[in-house]
Amino acid sequence: MAIIGVRIEFYEKVGDVGEPSQHMLGALDCDRGFKAAAVPRAGELFRLSSLRVGSNVLPVGIGSMVPGPFLPVRAVEHCPVPIDKEGNTLQWWDRSAEPSATVVLHTTRSNDPRLFRTMLERFAAPDSGWDGVFEPGTELDRLWWELRDANSPAAG
Repeated sequence: MAIIGVRIEFYEKVGDVGEPSQHMLGALDCDRGFKAAAVPRAGELFRLSSLRVGSNVLPVGIGSMVPGPFLPVRAVEHCPVPIDKEGNTLQWWDRSAEPSATVVLHTTRSNDPRLFRTMLERFAAPDSGWDGVFEPGTELDRLWWELRDANSPAAG
């Protein structure tokens, strides 16, 4: 088993796997929130229902370029841990003591703002383990922080 993270990057236009996507709108990131049989390679498919986006049949809030309930993996970022000759993590290393990998997915947002908001609400939930980063001052940034603040324990 492999422990992996996932980053979903939103673009205005998504290129084919191996080609660049255009104009990044923001991203949702979960550092180490998934257990997988193996780390998928670029081009392999990642099931969206493993995230928080909805059912196996109809992902909610993701753009229409989705091939069924999957998104193709765009990249895999490997995060090894530096060790000494005895296998101990080096003292200067200030991250996780366990190696990890992050699977990167590209998508567009849904053209239906209600569906996108519903999907984003799931990621903004306090127990989700997800962080959102959107261009400051944009509609998506304001929406992310509105949903995050509404779901914070202090808001209840």
